[in-house]
Amino acid sequence: GRSSRGDDTMLLTLRCPDCDTQLEVSANLAGTQDQCPSCGCDITIPPPSIGPGTTVGNFRVERKLGEGGMGDVFLATQVSMDRQVALKVLPAALTRNKQLVERFLHEVRLSARLEHPNIVTAFEAGEDTGVYFLAMSYVDGETLQAILEREGVLPERRALDITARVADALAYAW
Repeated sequence: GRSSRGDDTMLLTLRCPDCDTQLEVSANLAGTQDQCPSCGCDITIPPPSIGPGTTVGNFRVERKLGEGGMGDVFLATQVSMDRQVALKVLPAALTRNKQLVERFLHEVRLSARLEHPNIVTAFEAGEDTGVYFLAMSYVDGETLQAILEREGVLPERRALDITARVADALAYAW
């Protein structure tokens, strides 16, 4: 099989349709055929899609966390550091628009300059087989929207504390 890869190529995880063996193949092989190393049957390598089991750059995708204006965000593991990160990926459909790619790259450059306790830290950004990504700190917590939906109106002191933290981060970033 041709499933070996260089360190900088996106990996796709798929299963052999005949013997159910899990395979990892380079996204560069998308659209081609290969043979299953276990049973020898022919396998068509699908086009890349980001999801659990996909490796983008140095990041293995675990699950989708949400969607933003500039892409989907996934929980991923940074393989070299064995740490969880939030991985923002620019959707493939948007990569055809040069202005949107530039906007994404601008966001990446801005994120890299920020070091503040109330702003996630950018770890790495790049492109892998046409997929643009930004890896940043993963914060295991709730969104303010989820808190408000669960608790309703917050007590004044708590609301002011949250507002002050957000304002401090915005003032720093501005």
